[in-house]
Amino acid sequence: KGNLFYTEKKAVIDTVPPKIKVLSRRHNLERGGSALLIYQVFEKGLKSGVRVGDNFFPGRAGLFKNEQIHAAFFALDHTQGPGTPLQAVAVDAAGNETITGFHNYIRDKRFKTDVLNIPDGFLNSKMPGFDTQGRDEQYAPAQNPLLGKYIFVNNQIRKENVKQLLAVPARSVGELFWQDRFLRLRGSQRRAGFADHRIYKYKGKQIDTATHLGIDLASTRNAEVGAANSGRVLFTGTVGIFGKTVIIDHGFGLCSLYSHLTDILVQETAQVAKGEIIGHTGVTGLAAGDHLHFSMMVHNVFVNPVEWWD
Repeated sequence: KGNLFYTEKKAVIDTVPPKIKVLSRRHNLERGGSALLIYQVFEKGLKSGVRVGDNFFPGRAGLFKNEQIHAAFFALDHTQGPGTPLQAVAVDAAGNETITGFHNYIRDKRFKTDVLNIPDGFLNSKMPGFDTQGRDEQYAPAQNPLLGKYIFVNNQIRKENVKQLLAVPARSVGELFWQDRFLRLRGSQRRAGFADHRIYKYKGKQIDTATHLGIDLASTRNAEVGAANSGRVLFTGTVGIFGKTVIIDHGFGLCSLYSHLTDILVQETAQVAKGEIIGHTGVTGLAAGDHLHFSMMVHNVFVNPVEWWD
């Protein structure tokens, strides 16, 4: 009808990519290993960090007084070896991206293969009361319903539980809580290693496979579990095959995980000191015997705890 509306708005057009300068010099790691990149950016409001293959690890200020200097913990998962591309990345609000390589050396590593035989006694004791979130129809028609349920839990529910746990470190804060090496369960022996390839058999026949993304430590029954290092409790609760679980944030995306606990003695958001008792070992979840499943996470990747005990 000829009515006219006119307005003017101020706009900033930015076509200049941000600058990023890598400051740390050595970045040596292996499959399942962790590393730290220190770098400098020269403007505020950037999204920056390290790209490992298709995975992105965010960097943050706060480790140094100079707010232009950022730190990014990054890691390789157990499937990533030599040849995995590693890049420092900075992206500004306009979408301009700067990518730069940095010196790195990736050492290959082989992981152990274990065969686990599943006896009827384990199925009879563990599976009847295991919560499958109302999805009984997916395994009930099996010739052996308890075995069918176990395969469903060990495969499908395991994937869901791992995804749930790996989402927790996204809430990590940019503050360094920990110091020195991490503690392992006192007086314990290792029963399973990081990235062990597990083959599950029932009466001699292979029924499933999985990768063990932590280290199993066995001590006495109901042994006290201490926080591996200082931090802030990020998660407490029961998570499927992992049972009663605690996750502690140590800052900058670095977290430790404690599973199969018989009880939990801390609450979410609580600050815990290195060695403070957070629970006791147990057999909750899919554990066959009393032990602690201990994991370290860098953002959304499970990494080898041995490096953090060293």
